[in-house]
Amino acid sequence: MLFAAGLTILFSALSITRYRSLDAGSDLAGYTQATHLLSQGLRPEASLIGDGIHVLELHWSFILYPIAALALAFPTAESLLVIQSLALGLAVIPLWLLARQVANLRFGASASLLLAYSLHPGIHALAVNDFHPEAVALPGLIGLAYFGARKKWVGYWLCVLFVVACRADLGIAVALWGFILLGDGERRAGLWTLGFGSFWSLGLLLVLQPLVSGGARGQYGTYGDSLGAFFLTAINHPVQFLADLSSRPNVALLVGLLAPLIFLPLLSLRHLLPALPLGALYLITDNGDTPFAERTSMLLAFMFIAGAYALRRLGEKGVDRVFVEARLQLTLIAASALTFVTAAPTSPYEAPWHWSDPDPVDDAVRAAAGLLDSDDAVRASPSALALLAERPWLHELDPDQQPQIAFAVFRVRAVLIDERFLPPLPAADRLTQRATFREAMAQQGYQLRYEQSDAGVFLYYRP
Repeated sequence: MLFAAGLTILFSALSITRYRSLDAGSDLAGYTQATHLLSQGLRPEASLIGDGIHVLELHWSFILYPIAALALAFPTAESLLVIQSLALGLAVIPLWLLARQVANLRFGASASLLLAYSLHPGIHALAVNDFHPEAVALPGLIGLAYFGARKKWVGYWLCVLFVVACRADLGIAVALWGFILLGDGERRAGLWTLGFGSFWSLGLLLVLQPLVSGGARGQYGTYGDSLGAFFLTAINHPVQFLADLSSRPNVALLVGLLAPLIFLPLLSLRHLLPALPLGALYLITDNGDTPFAERTSMLLAFMFIAGAYALRRLGEKGVDRVFVEARLQLTLIAASALTFVTAAPTSPYEAPWHWSDPDPVDDAVRAAAGLLDSDDAVRASPSALALLAERPWLHELDPDQQPQIAFAVFRVRAVLIDERFLPPLPAADRLTQRATFREAMAQQGYQLRYEQSDAGVFLYYRP
């Protein structure tokens, strides 16, 4: 429990510090806006997600509803980050129980697995890279493996319900876990798991979602076409399917996830297999904008589950415990530590202790945001999105091009520009662009309400 509490505090501090340094992305802003609308009793159709897109149409993340209750008493963005950190921290409890009571590992081997978890770059990336409901499902996925192996069915089904409430397509991995139970001789539980997971995922994603979405898509997309394309490609074009799956970015991602565990999960493929079909779907349908958490959360959970069983397989059975050679434990810890130092977003090389250092540009963005009312419709640069997300109407200012007047003022009362997110220009051209844009905004009835030229932060407002 102390270890879980320490991880939770660490991840919470890092993620909130990153958010307050204005390095958070549009994913946190989108979920913050949707959760805020839920807490206010409004339809959670966040403008950052897409026009008329209900938050449930993303991935049917019902877990957002109880989370929204916290937003009544606490700031929404911080609440989301703390809950995600809490989930990642609590995941070590079922992992420890799985290692000790199911794999029957001794203290040292179990502790080395927990250290590998706490140092894994993927876990740290989940903690600090915005908020994603699938990351919250991690303790539930490990928990269902533990409770299922121990035949504690109340805890098992609570974990199953928690997992599918975090994200509907995780029901596919849950359904495939039913085959693990069937292989262990648990026929009734295995069949119920297979049926419930399949019914939940396919029913919501392929039947209900097309009915409620009407074909609409936000920036997060929908799943009907993705699932259809995935299966059609696998059946009709197997060579292309394998080529796409084994593309260099996908292989690099998998190696990056397995290397800190010295590829131990590959020694227990039976417990890794439930993650492979859904993991393949995530990798095949990745268009370059898919969040890291979406591609890796579920894979990481099953890798650590398989890792516990792999250590048991490599060890020698004693009277009541499995003895794992100390050199293997040290190798696992060393690999985790080295990959953390070289690849984790919170590595010492990234100097996370400087994330909270004062920054004049960030201070200017906060000052400009503080001049806006909570009901003002705003279009803003990415750095300000999470800061301004607790409002009904918020839109992103395209960071890939110079602001266009017709787009910048469309459906908004205020425009907040952080020039760090605009294409670079020579100093003289930048001054000319500022003057031209200011004149065009004045013709549209917008006044320059805040200006910090040295920082490149400007707020235009229409009274």
